[in-house]
Amino acid sequence: MVEQYDITLKDGFGGAKRRSGRQKKDSDTTWYYLGLVGQIGYVVALPIAGGAILGSFLGHKVLGIGMGLLVSVVGFVRVIQKILSIQK
Repeated sequence: MVEQYDITLKDGFGGAKRRSGRQKKDSDTTWYYLGLVGQIGYVVALPIAGGAILGSFLGHKVLGIGMGLLVSVVGFVRVIQKILSIQK
């Protein structure tokens, strides 16, 4: 039987803790992280495209793209914060 260990580094010191075979969180799976990365694409692209389309209908393309960029940046920061909070 192969034993698995979680290795952590804090303040320059390392430690290992045995992981039970059944202990597995959603955040540890590759698919979960791929989903978060895919979410970044949607969070960035859709508001910019939506802002450009809405801005062209209203006659203020630059304003629409600017609002889309603002929404994209806020969404991007939230997704990155979610990813970083999982890493802790």
